[in-house]
Amino acid sequence: MRGGSGYSIDCCDHDHRSALASKLFKLTQMTWMDIKNAPRHGLGLETIDRKSIKPPLPPAATDDVRIIALRYNGLHPMVGFRDGRIFHVLFLDHTMDCYPHG
Repeated sequence: MRGGSGYSIDCCDHDHRSALASKLFKLTQMTWMDIKNAPRHGLGLETIDRKSIKPPLPPAATDDVRIIALRYNGLHPMVGFRDGRIFHVLFLDHTMDCYPHG
């Protein structure tokens, strides 16, 4: 997560930081299959069209990776990509304007 993007943990208030820590702990107790099968607005995920993301994607988010969102605080998503068992967080969408939410 790049600090200067406007979507980093440094840009989040205490409630968002606390929710993120809680959600990350819950997610570590789940398998990727559990996450895939969960509701997308709960503990699940959804695929995000990379062209709809407003901030520039870092070089690590190569064209072959699928950009996904996992909700961390209500409907507020963390946006990133999966590499094996690891989820790389690129953006915390604390303002709900990183991409169009429909």
